[in-house]
Amino acid sequence: MKHILALALVLASPIAAGPAFAQTKAQPATGGASQGDAAAKVEEACTFITKSLLMVDTIKVGIVQAFPELDPPGARMTYSTRMDAEPSDITDEIECQFTENAGKLEILRFCADSTCYASDSEDLEDRRRFVEMQTLIKRPR
Repeated sequence: MKHILALALVLASPIAAGPAFAQTKAQPATGGASQGDAAAKVEEACTFITKSLLMVDTIKVGIVQAFPELDPPGARMTYSTRMDAEPSDITDEIECQFTENAGKLEILRFCADSTCYASDSEDLEDRRRFVEMQTLIKRPR
């Protein structure tokens, strides 16, 4: 009888539960917001930066890699300004990094093509573009 009780305790332990237990997702401590919501927020902000930089109303987004859990949070994505572009033709890339201030994302740095824009950019025009995007993302939409 003692052996059955001991076996039951071992099988019920987290160690015995194996990989299925280890892959259980913990709830984020963001007031109920899911990781998917956070990733969508980062993706949406990067899409906004892309459209604002290109001065277009719409873009076709290809592959998105959003990392809301990193410090700083960010995203990389492919896009096209052609809405009829085939998936294999969506090759333009942008990378965005953000800081979170009072629950809102603020742009920290972004790179399009081979140019990166940030507050400490050496090129005055690149720094100006960064400040413009910073201003636009803070405006009510």
